[in-house]
Amino acid sequence: MRRTTPTVILMMAAVLLTGCSIPTQGPDQAERDSWSRVIETAIRALPGVVDASHRFDYEGKSRTYHSRLEVQLEDGATPDEAASVVGAMGTQQLPPHYQGDQTEVYIDRRTDSYYANWRFGRDVSGEANSAHTWVRVSAPGTQVGWRSSGIDVDKMRNDIGVAAGSEAEPHRATAAMRRIIEDFPELASSYWTVSTVHEESGFKNHSSLEPGWLNTDRPLRFPHNRPRFPSNGELEMWEWFLTDQPTPFLVEISVYDPPGKAGRTLDVAIYPPVGKQFTAAQATQLAERHLPYLAQPGAVVDYTIGDTYHPVFAVFVGGCQPSSRDVPPESQPYARQYERC
Repeated sequence: MRRTTPTVILMMAAVLLTGCSIPTQGPDQAERDSWSRVIETAIRALPGVVDASHRFDYEGKSRTYHSRLEVQLEDGATPDEAASVVGAMGTQQLPPHYQGDQTEVYIDRRTDSYYANWRFGRDVSGEANSAHTWVRVSAPGTQVGWRSSGIDVDKMRNDIGVAAGSEAEPHRATAAMRRIIEDFPELASSYWTVSTVHEESGFKNHSSLEPGWLNTDRPLRFPHNRPRFPSNGELEMWEWFLTDQPTPFLVEISVYDPPGKAGRTLDVAIYPPVGKQFTAAQATQLAERHLPYLAQPGAVVDYTIGDTYHPVFAVFVGGCQPSSRDVPPESQPYARQYERC
């Protein structure tokens, strides 16, 4: 991509200010760059491909190369065309000493996105099949983000997100998720996230229903949760939180299966819209609407309003509040009513 002189100057200034450095050039960078052009030509020639770009980045500390392919598909690209991109990248006849290099593939189609990574030289039929299914599960009016991660074939896992495309229309995502559950039962073993906006658009600027990634007694991003579809009750709960509420907010519902620390089954975190803050009256109004709904038999719910570590409101419904958390005074009457210690 051609950059103008002012843009280059701004980038150089940013490098100096942040202390970052321009990516290191590897010892055979020219050869790698020539192969990037070969790869781009091959991928661009595939049916359904609008554009493709490839590069090899050299990681100085490990003295290894990292391959990255970015592809734009036509809006109407077919499942076979998406799969052929992954297959073509996986079968590139690169020099033997490239074997074992890590490669990443990013594919965009309409509002949907696909990601996969592997080591050059191994079979990528699993990733190609995933790309094929990714297009099949997509539907107008929603966004599907599919991530097939696992450099080694025996560690591959699928994380799939279904988004409504709008905070005001959560029913689009729940309807799409129910259709997937009915039509694609073989995908139950994936890790599913339902959201209003695709998760790549930012952190805590949209509502989501997801597996309990952030449980503090489990390694970050490697949950012990049982991979499964969201239940109908969980989908109904998420949609309820985003419909007919007294004041606008974002909600993040994390599901623990099996139950997490202190027996909790759910985290329900309420955040104000980006750039806003809750007043004490608004927080109390939301809690009084939400807590009776969450106080269901057998449910242990960590309910917070505001920042996770410094909430303006916190009640551990059906269980005991973590001792490490400072509970705001406004929460105390509700804690006595809803907590079970």
